Amino acid sequence: MHRTFTRLLTFRSRRRSLLIYVLLSILCTAFIFLTLNHNKQIDKLTIDKLFTTSTLLSKIYPVTHEILPLNKSSTTINVKNSDTLWPLDSLGRSLKTHFIAIDWTGFFGSQAAEGERVFCESSNTTFLWTRNQQQISTCDFIIAHDAQSTPVSQLEISEKKQQYSMVFVMESEVHSSTGNGWASFKFKMTYNLDDSYPEAATYFDMNVHLVDLLHPIIVDFDQKEKSADVVWIISNCAAHNGREGFVQRLMTEMKVDSYGACMKNREGYSGRMAENVEAYRRYKFVIAIENSNCNDYITEKLVKSVASGSIPIVAGRDGKPDYRRYMPKHSFINVFDYSSIKALADDLKRIGSDRQLYESYLWYRKHNKTVDDIRKLPLNEKIKHFEEVVGKNQTMLAQNGIVAKEKSENKVCKLIRFVRETPWKEIAEHNSTGRAGANTACLPSRSILSHFDIK
Repeated sequence: MHRTFTRLLTFRSRRRSLLIYVLLSILCTAFIFLTLNHNKQIDKLTIDKLFTTSTLLSKIYPVTHEILPLNKSSTTINVKNSDTLWPLDSLGRSLKTHFIAIDWTGFFGSQAAEGERVFCESSNTTFLWTRNQQQISTCDFIIAHDAQSTPVSQLEISEKKQQYSMVFVMESEVHSSTGNGWASFKFKMTYNLDDSYPEAATYFDMNVHLVDLLHPIIVDFDQKEKSADVVWIISNCAAHNGREGFVQRLMTEMKVDSYGACMKNREGYSGRMAENVEAYRRYKFVIAIENSNCNDYITEKLVKSVASGSIPIVAGRDGKPDYRRYMPKHSFINVFDYSSIKALADDLKRIGSDRQLYESYLWYRKHNKTVDDIRKLPLNEKIKHFEEVVGKNQTMLAQNGIVAKEKSENKVCKLIRFVRETPWKEIAEHNSTGRAGANTACLPSRSILSHFDIK
């Protein structure tokens, strides 16, 4: 009897132990589940924060809103180097999701904070900005401004490690470095649509530019400035192409309001770029001539004039630059199309006095689309709507036009997308080239003045 009672107690003790074990297992499982769910929420908040901080740089490097496909084969192709810092798929394309970019020349100043992480939507990756040159052995990109001295020879491009150098500049060949020094960098990014690798880095955010072009007329013809048809806001009064001499002569033929430091004759605006659009939209014509006439050198002057809704006056000859690559046909006035400044002034007066003729230069702004809706669309959808309005037979929509060449995202994000889409061997075998000098890439000094025989 005693032995039977003892066995019964032992059996009941085991049942209680088993029950406690099951309960503990359920509690542990629930705890793990809650922890994982919490971490997912943290990860989401982290990515959201990365995306938010990236808007700081978007003023310099516009970030695209179009989500492009990732490496489609990365989930089905065997992975190489998966245990290294530089994993590749079997085609030799990068599988990294986080990159390090060293701002070697310190050009970005306070606009790119040390350790700032930027989210690249097109590749669903991030990169970290640093000026710490000690990280050269682990970085992915060294970024240099204007081909300044950079230790590119210390970088390695192999199956084991893929490190790349990139040089960029946003100034014309007249005012920045040129020559064979540029060939030492693997990637070259400038405003030149044809001489950049892998892509150009222009002043245009196509998400904004296309919407600005499609925006209906902002200020009605009858509400434009009555004292003058033309406005000019410039601070540099010693331009390579002599534009200030041209404007001075134009002022003898017609009224031109100048708010900038160069030949200022009108008060009211400080000349800061932020105020230019507000001033521009009051006038029928905006002088948007660059300081030098070079291949594809078109800056915020055209961007702001388009945003104002007025007609830009530009200067381009022999493709230096070709404004048709950036604008619809019959949407701007090119001073090189006139034999004399008087002929130009007479035509501006004629256009500015005739509503129908004036608005014929704004034909692309007249359509039945809702611009506010287009603004919310990804870039590829914006392009489709733009094509429907202006037609596909536009130079700016061709393969060599701004729409095809400018993907409108951060420069480093462009590089990341490229190395994730392109085998490293193909990049390594690419022959880098120098940058053409001003004598080749630009019209001669005082080219506008010489065109009109102005001494």
